[in-house]
Amino acid sequence: MSKKNTNEGLFGTAKKFSDSFFNGLQKNTQDKFIQRARKAGTPKELTDKMEKIRKEKAELDKLIKKYSK
Repeated sequence: MSKKNTNEGLFGTAKKFSDSFFNGLQKNTQDKFIQRARKAGTPKELTDKMEKIRKEKAELDKLIKKYSK
């Protein structure tokens, strides 16, 4: 195995890890924001719409990942 292939594999793995890590942070931040909005008395219609957008974004991300390979 050449050094170039090893480095590419290492960087690819590091990129996947960092992408997963930051996507997880983003999801947790979205969930916390929606929960705080509910606790603050934000109208249900608004928090429901925020939740719907979060779910649709997750579905879109899955489709993009599926078809980008």
